[in-house]
Amino acid sequence: MNSHQDVWEELIVRRGARSTRPKRWFETAITLTGWLWVTAVTLQVLASAILWLIGWHKFDVYVLGLLPTTTPLEVIRVGLTVTVLSAVLFVGWATYNRRRFGQLRRRRPPVPVSDVELAERLHLSVGEIARWQVEKIVEWPADR
Repeated sequence: MNSHQDVWEELIVRRGARSTRPKRWFETAITLTGWLWVTAVTLQVLASAILWLIGWHKFDVYVLGLLPTTTPLEVIRVGLTVTVLSAVLFVGWATYNRRRFGQLRRRRPPVPVSDVELAERLHLSVGEIARWQVEKIVEWPADR
């Protein structure tokens, strides 16, 4: 029984005694920044794709018409800046998550339980457990 409790304890993410309020605020800010950036980039890509599909025949007006006010080099520079900022933010956020949650076994499936272990846990016979596994309706003694 103690080994089952150890497994459940590993699945629970706890703050710990050393988690201070500023550290929790920092972790919350990191998480919110990451999710807001993901949302903003996703919405930008979706909006751009929809607008390109709707206005593909107006390319000269919407893109080439803006070039007299900005040079093509500036357009490329802004695009590269956004790409680099996105990459830095995503890599930083992934590194933070790996350091904070990487040692946990949260995503591994639980260990299978044998009929014998289940019978011991529920204080029943192994035959009763085997019968329950093939029945469609199980009547639990505590429900009576």
